Amino acid sequence: MDPISRRHVWDIIENAKKGRAIVLTTHSMEEADILSDRIAIMAKGRLRCLGTSIRLKSKFGTGYIANISFVGGVPGQTTPVDAELDATHERKAQLVKHFFKHHLDVEAKDENKSFLTFVIPREKEKLLPDFFAELEDREDELGISDIQLGLTTLEEVFLSIAKQAELESAAIDGAMVTLNLSSGPSIQIPKGSRFVGIPGTETADNPRGFMVEVYWEQDDSGNLCISGHSPEISIPPNIQIPENNSKRIRNSASRTGFVIDPHQILNK
Repeated sequence: MDPISRRHVWDIIENAKKGRAIVLTTHSMEEADILSDRIAIMAKGRLRCLGTSIRLKSKFGTGYIANISFVGGVPGQTTPVDAELDATHERKAQLVKHFFKHHLDVEAKDENKSFLTFVIPREKEKLLPDFFAELEDREDELGISDIQLGLTTLEEVFLSIAKQAELESAAIDGAMVTLNLSSGPSIQIPKGSRFVGIPGTETADNPRGFMVEVYWEQDDSGNLCISGHSPEISIPPNIQIPENNSKRIRNSASRTGFVIDPHQILNK
């Protein structure tokens, strides 16, 4: 539907639901967020969660979205004055990005000449009161006109739940995918695995071998696919390595990586 017709339908549903229970199925998370009092999300044929929008965002969201707007954003560089203003905005934007990086260790997710957008993980929540108090005190210095903080979108909640469902399905099916390492060789890894040990990388200087963290994303069909991996690092001494790892064929093009429990990495 075009935006005007869609908005008209929303008004009809909003007026009709008074005193009634209406079940609405939609692929639009924006529509579900605006119209629904309670939201149920299904993935892989199963009901995964049920609750209010705020409840689902709080429980399953990645954290918070912070939008920082700057005073007098300049759309182009048509005059020397505009160019000078653009340079000023760029310097102040760099200061804001450094401020977020230094205090919260987060990078800008989106940016232009008028605003910056940051995604703040939920584990940083305790730091936010002091952080934003200091940021507000420095608004004039940093050229900030407005600061907005909100929960992550329902769309991100849905993607997070769908990704978890895909991981569960991949674990049950035992699906394997090929990871092409930056160093050259390729290995087979279980679909959805996060930390993977690389067989055949043991040396005299590094007897435990190497590992990588694998990054995953979802394609347009919702299927998990590899988006990249971290640099290869030595396997920490607290990690349990399968006994048969050193016996794996080193020169095989179809070597199989071994999965490392994320808790052993994150809680070491």
